Amino acid sequence: MSSTDRTIKLDVRAYPIAEPKGNVMAFASATIDDIFAVNNIRVVNSEKGLFVAMPQTKDKEGQYRDICFPVTAELRQQLNEAMLGAYAAEKE
Repeated sequence: MSSTDRTIKLDVRAYPIAEPKGNVMAFASATIDDIFAVNNIRVVNSEKGLFVAMPQTKDKEGQYRDICFPVTAELRQQLNEAMLGAYAAEKE
C-alpha cells in the first residue's frame, strides 16, 4: 500500500506562548497513526506568515538539521494544516 492510498491519522496539539519574545509563537506535538509521536514542533511567525518548523539539532558545523520530518509532500501539507489549525483554535 502506498502512502497515497490512505489518509494519515494525525492527533495534534498546539501550546501558544503567552508572551512570545521571538518569532516562535507556539510549541506543538503530533501523534501520527497512533504509533509515532513528535514533540517540540514549533509554530513560527515569519515575513511570509506562520509556518511549522520540525524539531532540530545543531551539527558540528553549526548548521541546524531537522531531527524528524515528513517524507512526502502530502504528509507535510497535512501536518502543516493540522498544526496551524490547532494553533488558531487555541488562540481563540
